[in-house]
Amino acid sequence: MAACRSDFIWSPQFRTYDFGAEHPMRPERLLALHDLLRRTGALDGSHVRTVMPPAAAESELLLAHSEAYIEAVRRLSTGAEDRIRAEMFGLGEGDTPAFAGMHDAATLIAGGTLTAARAIMRGETLHAFNPAGGLHHAHRARASGFCVYNDLAVAIAAVVQEHEAKVLYVDFDVHHGDGVQAAFYDDPRVLTVSLHETGRYLFPGTGGVTELGTGAAIGYSINVPLAAFTQDESWIASVESLMPALVERFQPDLIVSQFGCDGHTWDGQAHLRLTTAAYARAAALMHELAHEHCSGRWLATGGGGYEPVRVVPRAWALVWAEMASVTLPEALPVSWITTWEPHAYGPMPERMVDLPEISGTIPRRPMIEQENASTVARVRELALSPQLRQAYRPSGPWTPSTFPWLPTGRAAVAETAKGAVHLRDRCPRSLIERMHVAEGMQAFSRSAEREAAMLRRIAERPENNLVIAHTAEGEIVGEVTLAPGEGRWLGLDSLYEAAIEIAPGWRGAGLAETLLRFTFEPEFAERLIVIAQGISWHWDLEGTGMDAWTYREQIIKLFATAGFEVFPTDDPEILSGEANVLLARVGKEAPHDLYDEFYRRLHRQSDWIGF
Repeated sequence: MAACRSDFIWSPQFRTYDFGAEHPMRPERLLALHDLLRRTGALDGSHVRTVMPPAAAESELLLAHSEAYIEAVRRLSTGAEDRIRAEMFGLGEGDTPAFAGMHDAATLIAGGTLTAARAIMRGETLHAFNPAGGLHHAHRARASGFCVYNDLAVAIAAVVQEHEAKVLYVDFDVHHGDGVQAAFYDDPRVLTVSLHETGRYLFPGTGGVTELGTGAAIGYSINVPLAAFTQDESWIASVESLMPALVERFQPDLIVSQFGCDGHTWDGQAHLRLTTAAYARAAALMHELAHEHCSGRWLATGGGGYEPVRVVPRAWALVWAEMASVTLPEALPVSWITTWEPHAYGPMPERMVDLPEISGTIPRRPMIEQENASTVARVRELALSPQLRQAYRPSGPWTPSTFPWLPTGRAAVAETAKGAVHLRDRCPRSLIERMHVAEGMQAFSRSAEREAAMLRRIAERPENNLVIAHTAEGEIVGEVTLAPGEGRWLGLDSLYEAAIEIAPGWRGAGLAETLLRFTFEPEFAERLIVIAQGISWHWDLEGTGMDAWTYREQIIKLFATAGFEVFPTDDPEILSGEANVLLARVGKEAPHDLYDEFYRRLHRQSDWIGF
């Protein structure tokens, strides 16, 4: 990717955010990072600038914090003894003790992230990184988890207010990003995503899958609690199977990512077993998604990280290198190692990117990976439409014995009220690449270009069946997607999910009914159970000109022409909208065990409690 204008937010005064010599959050980590970047030349170049930020003003802090809390922080920063006030606002003895100069140090960090966000939104730079930022645990009127002022919440709130922008916040810290989530839990303009170690054993104990937001923002809070001892492969798979689809769904104006690196295998504050390679891949993905979906606008911060010399400088140097498109040496500079070795908590590494073996052998690895896959599947079911879930299915092994689409692709010509169309199933990617998508056919992806890219991804997966209707000129005007079930249907062989879309100019011509009937004509379809999750997968309901209940009835009538019926279920995704509905087509030759398991999974409420 070509080098883009990138700001490194830096001040020597960042070191004053210091809870004391015995506290695990050491300011040396920032100094070691800056020294590493300086020695490797990563801060040089015409497209890179170092920006010294101002402190955030009180009016700016009020975007995320209460006046009483700010006053308490200011008072306690002077060294005043006020035990009751300190305890009331989370600044007593414990994780986040008050210290002299606390207010000034925390406002400078908040000012750094705010400066970066504003520079990006004003077009002064494209990317920006504030390594001192990422204080994601601070709440509106309470300090928590080493965090005094929530610089992320301040910056995001300012962007939303000043630019009427949509912001995607992605938190890679090993601890749940509870403070940022709480700040925007009822705001659909901000989609918060946190990938963290499960709170069953770890502070702050929150971040369950069902923490989905409230009011108009239900579905705009996404949490992925991963099992203890998760290693790179499973962690990266979780990130890559969710983030592209979530960005596709939300279409942000700015991506903000918090890169706490306390999930590293050497970090003693948690139990994940990641290496610096995981953070490098996450940064690369954020960079790709920013350029694909929001014109490159990307802000990153630091966060947790309690191996101040052996891990933090390398992990965040890799984030900056990705952002600024600079090349780091494979080996760490010997002079840097010599300088910082006295501050290390163990033997110094020699490489910028860890070798996989440093995370050790985890005997329960297969079980951990399966648990994480199940968690991700639940998140995908709750957060994504079937079409997006199908388009961004994670890569994995495919076993032909479980694949029912044995016949070769079929083709037919059908007459509709708007003219003749060509129908094809089992469409390969190469066919989709030779065609173009009709205008307005973007209910799931917000643009024709992304819709075409989505169809290509669906087509290249052998377990999917992409059925299209197209004109003689090669314009795709309708499609049905069938893909193996996910979420509560995961692992149920021969159960598939269906999604349908028709271009606006072809609606009302009988094309949808024709396309569905064509899809389910083959005899092998009778060996399947196929579900369609009602209006939950149609993000463009307003574009239909119908209210939800009217659209629900239209969907029921449409799918009935292909043998679908309404089935009651306790599925949270279906229940999230009062007009939503689960439709299913039970094939006449569906095996009895498949039939029985389908009915069992329709109602499994106990499985959805407490995760």
